[in-house]
Amino acid sequence: MIRLLIALALSTSVLASVLCAQEQHAPEEFFPMSVGSYWLYEGTVSWADSANDEPAKQQVSWKMSVNKVIRNKDLVAAIVTGFPADLDFSAGAAVPQPWLILQDTKHNFFHVNLGPNYDLTKFDGADPSFARFMDTDALLFQWPLRKGAKFCDFEAKGREDNMYCWVVSQETIKPEISIKGAPTSKLQVFALQYRSLPDDTTMELVPGLGLLSYEYHHHGTVADTELRLVEFHRAPGAPETPGSQP
Repeated sequence: MIRLLIALALSTSVLASVLCAQEQHAPEEFFPMSVGSYWLYEGTVSWADSANDEPAKQQVSWKMSVNKVIRNKDLVAAIVTGFPADLDFSAGAAVPQPWLILQDTKHNFFHVNLGPNYDLTKFDGADPSFARFMDTDALLFQWPLRKGAKFCDFEAKGREDNMYCWVVSQETIKPEISIKGAPTSKLQVFALQYRSLPDDTTMELVPGLGLLSYEYHHHGTVADTELRLVEFHRAPGAPETPGSQP
């Protein structure tokens, strides 16, 4: 009996250590969604300059920031201003728009462009509903990520060419990256790509950090966006209880 109790105690201890290690390596939220967190990007925007009848290119600096966070037992919702896609089809002087970023208990990750005229006070209630935003069209990915994973509707998922679907096209460990305010070595990076006939989009994602890079390329008239993260500023103290940050 004593030997059995010792064996059970050792097994429990080992299991606790394993679970603890898993928790340390698995972020609670894929994006560090807390009010005041922001990401600074640098890159270029290209477009067709009709006046000179040739492509034009502009260096840009871009900020994406978390303005509001709502947490309940079913999901985490963040109002984010300045998702990099705002720069698509611009000349580099785009106005940052509000986006809704959602993550449910199954780690499905949704993103929705709310647009400039959306009434954000709709999210001020005690328990706002987000069900209408959580559909296949808004699904970006589900984590943990793995190479080859596809996120789209059933029909697109069956395509052999991987078009019209968000696909994890690559998984790498980058030995060293220069980003102010973020880890600089051994970053686990996932390339998430969406390809269609008119355009393609690629985002590099890092668990616990968020969006490392963003690229958009239009296949017709020139309209390209290329951004890379240069600074990350994490707001202190994410909320631990259900509710919203003002």
